[in-house]
Amino acid sequence: MSKAAPADDMDLVHLGMVILCLLGLMVAWHFYYAEISYWAMCWAWSQLRWLEHVFSGHMLQATKHSILAAAHTPERLTFHQTLALLNEVGRYFIALPVIVTIYGLWIAQRHPANRTRRQITAATLPRIMSSHSPAVTPVLYYGDLLNDDPEEHQRALNPEEWVERHGLVVNQQLQREACKTLLIQDLGSPITSPEQLSPVERALFAVFGARLLSNGQDISRAQTLLDALNRSCHHGQWNGKPGYPDLSVCDEAFAKYAAQPAAADWIARHPYPRTLLHAMHKEALATGKLPSAHFRWLKGMDRPLWYALNTTGRKAPFMESSAVFTQCMWERFAFDNGYRLQTPSLEDAVNGIESYLIKLGIVRPL
Repeated sequence: MSKAAPADDMDLVHLGMVILCLLGLMVAWHFYYAEISYWAMCWAWSQLRWLEHVFSGHMLQATKHSILAAAHTPERLTFHQTLALLNEVGRYFIALPVIVTIYGLWIAQRHPANRTRRQITAATLPRIMSSHSPAVTPVLYYGDLLNDDPEEHQRALNPEEWVERHGLVVNQQLQREACKTLLIQDLGSPITSPEQLSPVERALFAVFGARLLSNGQDISRAQTLLDALNRSCHHGQWNGKPGYPDLSVCDEAFAKYAAQPAAADWIARHPYPRTLLHAMHKEALATGKLPSAHFRWLKGMDRPLWYALNTTGRKAPFMESSAVFTQCMWERFAFDNGYRLQTPSLEDAVNGIESYLIKLGIVRPL
């Protein structure tokens, strides 16, 4: 059956409302035509008075006299006479919408969106946006990552893939010591001074140091350094591959912040470069955003450090950052209680991996 009846009924309701409004206006005019005509002439007079400040002439004065005469005897005006007088006043303002229209067209013509002749497509948009958001710059040189999967840009490994790659499950049992040894390797070698950091680590130390080692004076410089690193990806290379930064742009900042006494305190608390930078990144986020997307180039230069910093702020780490995540927490706990870890403390990371594998049925509980 047709369901158009309700719509037809509403059309009738709307038509009835329009008719009632028209009848109401007719009744109001019939009983109050003198008052309506008088106030209409008053309004028209006020508009002409305002117009006199712009220009005056014989036609304008004649119209004013007609309005004034009509206002003295509003009860003699018919509806058509009132409308004719209002239309005569309206003719003086015809130029106003024309001027506004011409001005609007002129403004629209000068708008940057209409002046550009660039062809904006899904392929060209990232390069256009890189001038406004430098963090986009590196990915311009990495190819079609949706369809290609180069080794340096592959996704994070999950625990089952990681243990399979390293052969850590034998007879459905996790080789805990071998697992711990590999996790220790992810930490790298401990350092005693900032000068022992690698060039990549130095650049990030400078970025985080701008917020943590400047007494609050260079907080905005952290983002400035990241933007400079990203822009340098237009010409920088890493192992012969494009899309990587010129790390020397941070040399001056690194020298400044590495010389601060607080830098030694940070290294005393976190002697491993990756736990150091992970902890500094976490602390730097308290004064503003520094998302890992702003140093996307790091993934191809130092994958373990990339995932360590990408873990910052997360409740749980990636498999490839579990060692740094766990060690960093224990380093801070020990330091806060007046101690310093002499050896890696990664039992919790091994336990977490084993528990996860047990849930998947890959490892059999003892």
